[in-house]
Amino acid sequence: MNKRNLAGVIIMVVIVLASGCGGGGGGSGRYTLPGETASVSTGASTGSTTGGVTETDPDSLLASAWADFKLGAYSSAISKFNQVLTMTSITDTQKAEAYNGLGWSMTKSSGVESGYSAFTQAASTNTEAKIGLASALIQRGQRSGFEQAIQNLESVGVGNTSFVFQSTHPIGVSNAEAHAMLAFCYFWRNATGDADKARSQINVARTLDNSSDSSVAQIYQSLKDLGLTGI
Repeated sequence: MNKRNLAGVIIMVVIVLASGCGGGGGGSGRYTLPGETASVSTGASTGSTTGGVTETDPDSLLASAWADFKLGAYSSAISKFNQVLTMTSITDTQKAEAYNGLGWSMTKSSGVESGYSAFTQAASTNTEAKIGLASALIQRGQRSGFEQAIQNLESVGVGNTSFVFQSTHPIGVSNAEAHAMLAFCYFWRNATGDADKARSQINVARTLDNSSDSSVAQIYQSLKDLGLTGI
């Protein structure tokens, strides 16, 4: 398999990983509940209810949206996160949380690229959104995107091999997968010292997840096939 094809394989691994289907990520792997039609709207939604009563408190609605997300009811979650964004009284933190939830809900229902716009709205302050944005940038397969992905992952703390990424919500990305993502970004950027950084990151990822069929294992094997030594 040539370098271009291997890169494509890893990009697809990252798409699956960010969609909550990777090994050890903690995601449900489901896109919608039975009978539910996934929504990809990024516009405002109205009429979302909780327990039959229209919810007007942003924190309660955010909690309800994440509860739907955890169940795999992504269309409902998207609607509720959008409703939060229509509220004029929300704080910057609540707005970032709503965009973060919207990005992950759209990623789960339609793929990581669909969450890109929402992630960009939250990534300056929200850790999970930084991970989501990095995934979307990697999926695009552009050198400038890898650079931005590295910046996002490093700003979370993943650049430190002893850092432990723990998501607040079940977004489906594990600590090992976050380090593996950064390893691939370093390798593909290929600046001075990046091979050493990639080696350190993927070795840590494999220490954390040494299974043979996970996203980490696939990224590890692909980097090895691409020529990264010492792993």
